[in-house]
Amino acid sequence: MGLSRTIVIIATVLSTSALQLQQSTGTNTLAGIPARGINLSSLDKARKACEASLLALNSSPTSGQEFPQVIEPQSPFYRNRTETIDVGSTGRSSNCWQHASCVIVPQTIQQVAQVLKIVRDNDSKFSIRSGGHDFNVNHSNVGKSGVLIDMVDFNHVSLSSDKQTVTVGVGTRWNAVYNTLKGTGLSVNGGRSPNPGVGGQMLGGGIGWFSNVAGPSAASIVAAEVVLPNSTVVQADSVQNPELLWALKGGSANFGVVTSLTLQTLPYDKIWFEARTYTADKNEQLLNALYEYQLAASRDPKANIVYQLSTNTTVPQSFIGFFHVDPVERPSIFQPFYAIPANASRINSTIGTLAELASHYDNPVFPEAPPSRDYVVSLPHKIDNRTYFQSYNAFVSLAEEASAFGGQLNYGAQPVGPQFVNASLETPLGLSPISQDCTLGIRLETKFLKLTQTGVHVTMNWASAEEDAHAIEIIHKMGAAIQSAAVENDADLPFRFMNDAYDGQKVFEGYGAANLQRLQQIAAYDPEGMFQHLQNGGWLLSNVHQA
Repeated sequence: MGLSRTIVIIATVLSTSALQLQQSTGTNTLAGIPARGINLSSLDKARKACEASLLALNSSPTSGQEFPQVIEPQSPFYRNRTETIDVGSTGRSSNCWQHASCVIVPQTIQQVAQVLKIVRDNDSKFSIRSGGHDFNVNHSNVGKSGVLIDMVDFNHVSLSSDKQTVTVGVGTRWNAVYNTLKGTGLSVNGGRSPNPGVGGQMLGGGIGWFSNVAGPSAASIVAAEVVLPNSTVVQADSVQNPELLWALKGGSANFGVVTSLTLQTLPYDKIWFEARTYTADKNEQLLNALYEYQLAASRDPKANIVYQLSTNTTVPQSFIGFFHVDPVERPSIFQPFYAIPANASRINSTIGTLAELASHYDNPVFPEAPPSRDYVVSLPHKIDNRTYFQSYNAFVSLAEEASAFGGQLNYGAQPVGPQFVNASLETPLGLSPISQDCTLGIRLETKFLKLTQTGVHVTMNWASAEEDAHAIEIIHKMGAAIQSAAVENDADLPFRFMNDAYDGQKVFEGYGAANLQRLQQIAAYDPEGMFQHLQNGGWLLSNVHQA
């Protein structure tokens, strides 16, 4: 049964201001006759939504604005918002670039409500973008048959007076959050890269430097401001709309437009970090070191790593990034890696702030660097060395296949510990503690194995659109190889990490039947199913195959 037919009664008390907002978004602000029910093409509906938005919002930049609020294809700003974006706003993959009928850049929550009403009344396709870091086509973009709602101007960062929380606009980049907190003695469990937008990472679950201490990034959300599909503004917190708050912690953009998130701060100021590069002949030693490290790290939640292996023998590209919450140089937890001779130091051993650490993972994007085409596969399994080596052997073969057309493939791992799993229990992600019999007899938990492709974003990179089908085929082969190895070694797990999943993977099904059903019930915040049938793509609950 489709979501639009699901009947659920949820009692929601609306504030006076919310009711006033509903009145302020009346049809008198719209141009022409709403297209709903009229036999128009998708392109015509999108154009009418653009025309209505031009009347409702500013069509040229005002004082303090970088962009006009409605950007049409003929605008000199258009390419900047669809292709040559600064600070990584289109994300990392040029194969996701599309050209919407217009790009709408609201600046206030009232304008978001207006835009949603315009989209709804004109029955227009739409996409929402906070940062656009998702590598899947259509997930935060739309072509000429729709409009793109760009949340780039929701970029405020505000620390509470008691310093317990920080409220962040969804269009904010993580580097802005970290730089705001620099000098306060505080951190947040945000992205490891400074480039992505806050909204997409948090609504997809998120993994950060502090995740082994604090859990998925989304677990730190304590409140959210949301514009529902009917243009009503609501607060979601532990008192008001608590079910909606729960759903947002990994439930993606199924319930409305999130404009800001309030996050729990962490009492950490200085931390320790370092990164080393290795030649490809050290890869198998690094695999064994990864396994040994994970066995020990189950007892030390303050440790974390970034892990990437490359078969490139021309320039050493295998690297390990080390992180520890305690500001003490070279903790012994990383000894399995220290024992392997490194080629060079990528990041010197440093006791510094999260802002300083993130700056080392800042990556140039087009036009500062050539446009790239990227894709990712991410599959979970238990900690198992045989699965590592079998999947790595498949990777070596596929990396050679990719190199034939100039593609590059990198192998990475994304381990998480017991606290990550425990903190996730307050989210929809559906992770469960796992006990394993290992050589060291240590109780272990879920980890993620991630095969990604080259570049600092650990993604597969290729240049030509003519090779798109071949590149994606290679990624799918890699995913099948990882899963086959995990199944053979009794290490397979159902969970799929939304932020790194590719289209077709069963993300919501991996959350477990009970959590999936609960999310579907909470989707009653959108009783007409607007976000299911008008949103251009993404992790939509309506795409879940019913048993």
